[in-house]
Amino acid sequence: MSSVSSERLDLAERATLAAAQALEAACDELCILDSAAGDGDHGFAMAEAARKIRSELAERPPADLAGLVDLAAGALAGVGGAMGALGYVLVQALLDGATASAASLSPEDIVRMLADAENAVTSFAGAKAGDKTVVDAIVAARLAAEEGVRLDESTSQALSRAAVGAQEGAAATAAMIATLGRASRLGERSRGTVDPGARSFAIALGALADAYATESPVPSQPANRTGA
Repeated sequence: MSSVSSERLDLAERATLAAAQALEAACDELCILDSAAGDGDHGFAMAEAARKIRSELAERPPADLAGLVDLAAGALAGVGGAMGALGYVLVQALLDGATASAASLSPEDIVRMLADAENAVTSFAGAKAGDKTVVDAIVAARLAAEEGVRLDESTSQALSRAAVGAQEGAAATAAMIATLGRASRLGERSRGTVDPGARSFAIALGALADAYATESPVPSQPANRTGA
């Protein structure tokens, strides 16, 4: 493995670990959100997957980015149910995009990865923006990242902007009526609570962005397009 590939894998592992830790810490919050329309176990499922990711990274660190994809996606799939399957699809799309990129991620890569994740989840679950699902957070993140590209931001800046977009997209689901999943049975009563899946995505992306920013300080000069 080249030094560039090794450094990129190390960064990806640290970012993945940060996302896992953030999701585990948010267990109670996510369970409360899920209890409004579901069975209240979303936080437990995310925490279980997070602990599995942390354990695997400590005991059997992946040899490459493809291995990291399998590790993270497999941990989410392991929680079972619709959320496990959806998490697998989402992580697979995001990290496959990272694996396919050049030696270092560009802002355009961030946009493409989020678009791939959006398409993957939409195809798998049939959800679209406005349905009060994780898609609302993903779409908001993609649109924010696209704005970062238009502003010629660095990768770290664009990723941080995408994380803020995901937070805003998740928050916006509180005003929506759920049209898919268990929450859809509540109709108008599904308003007023943030979708737990959207919130999980926002939490994870925020942790990823923070980890990337820590390792890749914002440059004082305009970003180039060969990396952060």
